[in-house]
Amino acid sequence: MISVNARSFSKRESSTMSMTFSSEDRVLLDRYIESVLLRFNDGRYDLQEATRALAESFVQVGRGQSDVLMHMRGVVEAGDDA
Repeated sequence: MISVNARSFSKRESSTMSMTFSSEDRVLLDRYIESVLLRFNDGRYDLQEATRALAESFVQVGRGQSDVLMHMRGVVEAGDDA
């Protein structure tokens, strides 16, 4: 199991969100990171796009959005179809 912590700051308060990945979710996380890096390596993403893609998932965790796994799965499946 892996835990990801993201810290969110606003003018009034700060909060920490955490998400625990099961072993199945960990495989998805690994494949997601690999997909983004492969797109960068293939020239489909420039450095800014790759950074943005990786950051987006962790920002979703910080915002408390529960669909982060669906986002990762969509990116991986889109890469598998390419």
